[in-house]
Amino acid sequence: MQTLRKNKVDLISALTTDASYILQYVQQNEIITKREYSNLNHPNHTPENIVINLLDKVMNKGDTTCQKFVDLLKQKDIQETFPGLQEVFKPVATSHNQDNLIGAADEIDEYKMSSLPRGLCVIINNVIFSSSHKHRSGSDSDKDALKEVFQWLGFTVDVHENQSGDQMKKLLKTYSQKIHNGDCFICCILSHGSRDGVYGTDGAIVTRDDIFGPFSGTSCPSLISKPKVFFIQACRGEDPQPLVTAQSDSYNDEEMEVEAEMDVVEMATLPADSDFLIARSTVKGYISLRETISGSWFIQSLCQQLKMHCPKDEDVPNILLRVNNEVSQKAARVRGIGMAKQMPIHKVTLRKKLVFRVPQ
Repeated sequence: MQTLRKNKVDLISALTTDASYILQYVQQNEIITKREYSNLNHPNHTPENIVINLLDKVMNKGDTTCQKFVDLLKQKDIQETFPGLQEVFKPVATSHNQDNLIGAADEIDEYKMSSLPRGLCVIINNVIFSSSHKHRSGSDSDKDALKEVFQWLGFTVDVHENQSGDQMKKLLKTYSQKIHNGDCFICCILSHGSRDGVYGTDGAIVTRDDIFGPFSGTSCPSLISKPKVFFIQACRGEDPQPLVTAQSDSYNDEEMEVEAEMDVVEMATLPADSDFLIARSTVKGYISLRETISGSWFIQSLCQQLKMHCPKDEDVPNILLRVNNEVSQKAARVRGIGMAKQMPIHKVTLRKKLVFRVPQ
């Protein structure tokens, strides 16, 4: 798969000279189905569009299909028809001081993402809080957007509504003790927060150790070497970032009515274990904004950017940079505070590229 991705531009240039011919060979070798062939060979598509769509289709089928396609492109008769392929697959000279300078590194460059289902996506959506704490209006829009996008990406999605602190802790521990046969684990937490952690609906704090600890290598063996991804929509303090309308999720601002809501959690460090990606809606010490109908800036941007760029095989940290950029350009007037902005953040201990591939 890495071979196709690295050489995609050159392959498009080489194969565009006779897109219909290569399409017939690919279908004949059962790399694509007859129906896929018909869809790709649309009369309104330019040769370049046909090749681009073909490459995307093949890469979405996983490593085995990609290797089969590469083997086809290396055949002598194919390379005679498409001379540009000879340059793409030209052997690289090895060093005189090493037996083999070029290793088969493709397999370690990217996390496996071909199982169906891909894995579990757990969504904890805390909306209704006890006592006088404000309900998190708009959070259901975030939940629905997350559910839609991760089902589309091939994950089994489990949604848990309005969990108390103890319920959240028990829930996370239960999921950590499951046998995870998929390629990845995702957890999305939507709640109020503060410097001390994420709040359960009863006001109890769920700390970073409560959230990440159960999924460490020693506590969750079935996720060793697999990416563990956390998306957290919650405030991490009560300060507004100085420079739509949003409302406060800070526990200490009960009297404040805001036109954009705040989601006020300190999770300052990543677990020591590898293969974690933790993306949070705001940097340490600041509020996180959520619109009362359309949902939070962070989660809504995340879902839109995943929809746009996962089909292009863009890795998740790079997609999160797009989210950072989009959210950072927004501004909201918060009643009692004035204009406020927001800056999401993500930290990783990933060892490979993480790409959410769209299943067929």
